[in-house]
Amino acid sequence: MDLSKLLSNDPLLRAGLSAAAVIFVDLCALVILIAASRERRHSDRRWAHENRGFMLACGENLYPLGAAEIVIGRHPSADIRFRDGEISRFHAILTLSAGNWQIEDLSGNGVTVNGRRIDAPCILHRNDVIGIGRRKLTVIRGKKG
Repeated sequence: MDLSKLLSNDPLLRAGLSAAAVIFVDLCALVILIAASRERRHSDRRWAHENRGFMLACGENLYPLGAAEIVIGRHPSADIRFRDGEISRFHAILTLSAGNWQIEDLSGNGVTVNGRRIDAPCILHRNDVIGIGRRKLTVIRGKKG
């Protein structure tokens, strides 16, 4: 039997099938939203565990380490931005790997950790002092959110 002929002859059936299709799509969207919400909560818990609440303190300013990669520099797109002339546009990068934060000099102009210039990625610990230009950033552990 020709389905288009049946649908054109019965407007009530056509309306019912349209309503069923809309309900099906809405249910699919709801399932996706619920799954995404659960994944987000799981991801947030995992991030909080991996990140361990570390921040950088520079004077009165606190910089939460809220991403797996954080660029420090004077460029407007840097995650932690300083407008000092002795700091490169993209001076250093902090990365979280296997539960450890590490810093790497991207500039060649120098990054120090606890007064020693680094020439390779360096794992950071609580109370380490990072020197970038004249800035001193201390690795601290903030309150868990």
